[in-house]
Amino acid sequence: MGFRAAHKLKRRVVSALELPKDVALGLPIVTMTGDEEVSVSNHKGLLEYGAGHIRLATTAGKLKIFGSNMILREITTESVTITGRVEKIIWEA
Repeated sequence: MGFRAAHKLKRRVVSALELPKDVALGLPIVTMTGDEEVSVSNHKGLLEYGAGHIRLATTAGKLKIFGSNMILREITTESVTITGRVEKIIWEA
């Protein structure tokens, strides 16, 4: 069984058993508080950091957060909290 087939099977099992996808598949959880804060759980690392953008690796692709005065308020192995004025979030495949 190839990687894609195994991944599809795993998604079907998770769905059929109604398991939380973030836990079972390691998917990221992105939470925004207005346009002032973004928290990302289940990230895979920081790829880029600047005052105008931050890029994170996740199991669902790369997450790029644009804004002004972007500050990494907290970063742990499980989560990242970013503050500043959030203007746009893009998923990169």
